[in-house]
Amino acid sequence: MPSISPPLSARRWGRRLADIAIPKDLWDAGKTPEGIVANWFFADGGAVSEGATVAEIMVEKSTFDIAAPNAGRLHITVPKDGIVKPGTVIGHIDGA
Repeated sequence: MPSISPPLSARRWGRRLADIAIPKDLWDAGKTPEGIVANWFFADGGAVSEGATVAEIMVEKSTFDIAAPNAGRLHITVPKDGIVKPGTVIGHIDGA
């Protein structure tokens, strides 16, 4: 399973936030337009390390690991079993 680290977002409210986004080319959206968040490996508000696998995305019978782009507190915006498309932001890391 590939592990994907999305780029850091801009600084917001004086704190460094990093978007956790589904890479736009993770799967062929022309064949399968949507996937689901199959699992979160950390709780909302939990501390995560840079590079840690924070979520698993399922598209048909394939799963993809999503890695934390930096260390900090996880803020989940798409819950487990939520529907996602390539490019969807599923959470943020507050690097404070």
